[in-house]
Amino acid sequence: MASMIYAIKCPCCGRSAIKDDYYKTDEYYIYCLRCGYNHTKLIVSETAQSVEYKEEKYDGNGIFILVNKDGSRKSMLLNKVTEEHLEEHKALFEDDTVDQGKSYLVSFKDGVFSILGGNPPENFHLSFEDYKEKMFAKYGESECDFMVPIEE
Repeated sequence: MASMIYAIKCPCCGRSAIKDDYYKTDEYYIYCLRCGYNHTKLIVSETAQSVEYKEEKYDGNGIFILVNKDGSRKSMLLNKVTEEHLEEHKALFEDDTVDQGKSYLVSFKDGVFSILGGNPPENFHLSFEDYKEKMFAKYGESECDFMVPIEE
C-alpha cells in the first residue's frame, strides 16, 4: 500500500505536524510532535459498494520524546494527560539510561507550550510557515508544493 508522508500545519497548535496519507484508500494518520495532536482515519470494513471508516481525533496536550543512551527512541503523544501522568513522565526523564540532551517533555494547554524537561529541537519553535520556508530553502521546492519535507 502506497503512502505519502509530509509536513502539514497542525490544526491544533499551528506548528509542523506530520501526515501519512494512504491516498489510494483515503486513510491517513496525522500527528504533531509539537503539541501531541493526532487524528486517524482508517478503514474498518469495505464491500464492493461501500467503505466504512473510523476516525479518532485527540487535541494536543503535549509530547514526550524519550531518547535512551543506547539510541532507542520513544515518542509519546499526551492524549489524556493528568498531573499523575506528567509526574510519571518526569520520573522516566530522570532515569540514568535516558539521554537528557535529546529527550524532552512538553505540555500544551490553552494554546501555551510549557517545557517540563529537556530542550526541544530548534524546529520545534517554528510556526508552520517558517518551518515550510526553511525546509524548501534546504531541500528545494517540488512540483507538489504541499509536500513539505520533514525534519524534527
